[in-house]
Parts: sequence; structure tokens; C-alpha cells
Amino acid sequence: MKRTARVARCYTNQSLESSSEVELDKRSSHHLGTVLRAREGQSVQLFNGDGKNYQATIASTGRKTTVVIGEATDNELESSLHLTLVQAIARGDKMDGIIQKATELGACVIQPVYTKHSVAKLEPARKTRKHAHWNSVIISACEQSGRSKLPALLPIATLEHFVESCLPVIPGEHRWVLSPTANQAINRIETLSKASVLIGPESGFDADELALALTAKFKPLQLGPRVLRTETAGPASLAILQARFGDMK
Repeated sequence: MKRTARVARCYTNQSLESSSEVELDKRSSHHLGTVLRAREGQSVQLFNGDGKNYQATIASTGRKTTVVIGEATDNELESSLHLTLVQAIARGDKMDGIIQKATELGACVIQPVYTKHSVAKLEPARKTRKHAHWNSVIISACEQSGRSKLPALLPIATLEHFVESCLPVIPGEHRWVLSPTANQAINRIETLSKASVLIGPESGFDADELALALTAKFKPLQLGPRVLRTETAGPASLAILQARFGDMK
């Protein structure tokens, strides 16, 4: 069977309206022209985070790509399961992979947190650059996976500040902190519409950090008999939850 070419997708933070002509920014122009090698007259799909897909035709390419916007359609790829990943900041480039996979797996909110055994607190300028970089990882993952809503990437916070800012648990919401020694297993949960999963750093949480999480109604949860790395635990938990309660059945 003949394989059909996949329509190129590209994010732009501009307002998009049918029949309008839009000049894309440097990043989007590079993505279409250099990475995807799109050419004049080619059909592409744009999205700006409002949940819609915008069909478009490339009018010109170069340092800046110009497109003519066509029909807008609702994107139905968002899961009905609202998932928040609270991730202790991992060392090196591991956070890139965690955020990328969390986006592909349908996370709605991603909250990076400092813990005692995670990376040292970043200087303000570096923290701003890191947040912008992670947001670009989210955009690329949405372009690849077909999502038209970007997960909310919250500002980096300490675990203490995050816990203090937690709203009261609402009906139907579950909060878990992953622990290989927890008594509750994920297969004992029957219904779920909203969940937050807290993932520790490479060396795990200290006892006082676990106690702090419990004050915010995070219950210890184990995924299985093996101890998972921090870069594995988050994506694994999201995949399992989507398979049991979301749209990956």
C-alpha cells in the first residue's frame, strides 16, 4: 500500500484567521523551510495553542515564511483525563526527555520543582533560559504528536512552595507521590478524572519531603516491583494512567 506524506505541522503564537496572510517568525520559518523542507504551494497545518488546527498554504519561503490561512477545525486529540506531572528537576538533559514524553502522553500541566537531591537552584537568568528551552521542547512535541494545546509549563518552584500553593483536593482528583515501598498499587484504583503525580529526583525524596507531600494529600503509590529512574517514572505513570483511564485504551 502506498504511503501518504504526512502534512507538516508548525506552531505559531500569532492569532490566526481564515483567508489572512501571516508571516511566521524565525523559529517557525526554520522549522518549515529547513527541518521539514516545505516549499511554496505546499499545504501545511498551523496551530497556536487554542485547540484548533489551521490549514494553510505556503506563499513564500526564505528567512521568513509567509502562509495563507485556510479552514480552521477543532482538534480532538486532547484526553479527557487531566494529568499534572510534578517533576523534581533531573540532571543534564534528562528533563528535556521527561517534558517531551509527558507532552506526547497528554499531560495538561508540568510543574518542575527543586528538591534536596535535585539540581542546585539556578540563577534567575539561567532559570529564565531553561524555562524557555523547556517550552520549546513542548512546542516541538506538540508539532510531532498532533496536539494543538500546549501543556502549561509552570515556573520552577521549590517543593515547599509548590506544596503551600496546592489548592484543596476537589472531588474526583487524586494526588500521588511515587514510591517503590508504597502499599497502594495503581491497579487498585477504579475511577479517575484528574490526577497529579509527584516524581522524585535521582536519589529520591528525603523523609521530610515525603512527609511534606503527605500534608498536601499526596498519597504514596507504586507502579510495580522495580525501582524506576526519575526519567522513566513520570512518563511510565502517565502512560499507565492514560491506558487505564484516558484515551490510550
